[in-house]
Amino acid sequence: MKQHRREYLISRIRSGINVIRKRGLTLFVYAPTFKQSLESNLIFQDAYQKADDEGLMDQEEMLHWMIDQGLWKEEDDKQIEGIKKDIETLRVKMFENRHKTDIRESARRYLRAAEKAMSKKLAQKNAFAENTCEGVAKMEQYRWLIKNCTFRDGYPYDFEEVSLDEAVAFNQSNFLPESEIRELARSEPWRSTWSVREHGFSLFDNEDRDLTIDQKNLAIWSVMYDNINESPDSPDDSVIEDDDVLDGWFIVQRRKREQEKKKNAFESGQANPKIAGAGEVFMMAGNKEDAESIESMNSIQAAMTKKQRLAQLKSSEGNVLDQNFGDSQLKLQQMSNQMYKDKFKR
Repeated sequence: MKQHRREYLISRIRSGINVIRKRGLTLFVYAPTFKQSLESNLIFQDAYQKADDEGLMDQEEMLHWMIDQGLWKEEDDKQIEGIKKDIETLRVKMFENRHKTDIRESARRYLRAAEKAMSKKLAQKNAFAENTCEGVAKMEQYRWLIKNCTFRDGYPYDFEEVSLDEAVAFNQSNFLPESEIRELARSEPWRSTWSVREHGFSLFDNEDRDLTIDQKNLAIWSVMYDNINESPDSPDDSVIEDDDVLDGWFIVQRRKREQEKKKNAFESGQANPKIAGAGEVFMMAGNKEDAESIESMNSIQAAMTKKQRLAQLKSSEGNVLDQNFGDSQLKLQQMSNQMYKDKFKR
């Protein structure tokens, strides 16, 4: 993004104003006041109740209807979960291969394709969302906000040259995508502005009004980048500046925290001193989710050992004594070597 583009977007976000330029007109859509936000939520409640009284379906009922009509299936939800896992796997792959350009960029292409597939499935699932109680009520709320927050030359606009629906559509399409928000949050001129906020410097010009979506997202990502830079495992700048690779770093860090929490919870729950500190502990899983949770507590070395043992069992038709496993043989050899060394020490 060019510097002048960043400067314009930051000034627009800080002002709390969205600019609509259409048919030679310049309209300013202000962030709602706190009172207007309250009134808009009352509009939503009333519109929802009216839609419900008229027999419109809510989101949950609409999904059941789609399933009954064959427009959505349980298999579709499984596909969404599968795509989510693929996206996470590809992001981690990009982080782990961040210094290998060919692998990283190949994963990025697959990632874009997976994101496109996800968008397509979600669009299919939400195809009738605007016809639900929630969809109708949300549109009424949004129309009310645009009608009461749009000005021309300092006066409320009458929506003669530009219709209310046009203004609504334009304003919705004018919110910044996450990729642009992230670039703004980690770059100048915003970064230096953000750094002086604790010295009484005002970040936004609409302190008597609600925060806009872009203002909220910019603040959230600014805090996020602060946390990244302060982390003891903070990645280098090349990672921070690549959203896909940084997302992979996020996932790796999250997995580490989750594994540590599970490990601590497991160890704190072992009252038997004979079990505490044991090299191997067997746990019964009640279902597939419990099994996956238990499996995630294994270290990388333990997971490799398990994989090697399963391969050895398969090649031996499922009959292997414990002392004949490869890892057990290695341990026995190490113990024998240590005893031999200790003998000569004595």
